[in-house]
Amino acid sequence: MVFSLAFALLVAAGVPVRAAEEPACSAPATLLRAGFRLPFLAASLKQRTPTTILVLNSAAKTPVGTPPAVTAGGKPADGKSADGKSADGMPRSFQTYIKAGLVARYPEGNVEVVTHSEPRLTAEAIVSLLPALIAQSKPALLIWQTGTYDAIRGVDVDDFGAGVDTGLSIARAANVDVVLISPQYSPRTDFAFDVSPYVSTLRWVARSNGVPLFDRYALMRYWDEESVFDFDALRASPSLFNNVHRCIGRLLVRMIADGVDVKTSGSL
Repeated sequence: MVFSLAFALLVAAGVPVRAAEEPACSAPATLLRAGFRLPFLAASLKQRTPTTILVLNSAAKTPVGTPPAVTAGGKPADGKSADGKSADGMPRSFQTYIKAGLVARYPEGNVEVVTHSEPRLTAEAIVSLLPALIAQSKPALLIWQTGTYDAIRGVDVDDFGAGVDTGLSIARAANVDVVLISPQYSPRTDFAFDVSPYVSTLRWVARSNGVPLFDRYALMRYWDEESVFDFDALRASPSLFNNVHRCIGRLLVRMIADGVDVKTSGSL
């Protein structure tokens, strides 16, 4: 039982398990629509000045391959190559695919993606760090992954929603756009903790604040039900991590582009 729980948590955090090679990144179109504009990011891209995107991760465990926190200069201090692959050959996380996709779409936008990880912090705890993180990296867009640790801790969903709402207000006051990312879906962790109430709260808070929500939970559940990826596999392999993060990164770029370009669909 202990081993099963530990393995389930690793899967939820992004540790590799088996999947098909290079599957198509299929997804319902409704999950890829931004629904709301990203005006600060759009303005930064048009000005052709350095455009920083800050990815804030507060998951229960830092995913394998996730770049470390930003440095004082707002740059990643990870020693990765230009394509985002670690010198030791570790798989690439979705942040590198975000950068590659946005650079390809907006080649004159000078896009830089930096990551700050605060594992085992609730949304409310993250809020106290936001002003300093924003001042440090000066992002045009904040991509905030949240909800997993709140679910593990059993934080009251109203308190969770209030924390996210406060964080969005802080970003808005600093002229920073936000895309929220819901917790990951994993059939192996459902018995341990239920993230679905927190996902529902994120949907409501995102809509109430007029910010896009990348519903990773719904997306991964769709992949599981449609057998796009095998999240029940027992044999560990780096292919699932690579393929899932590749798809998440590319589909997230579609949503971001939808918000920047003010389209009605998320297609590139």
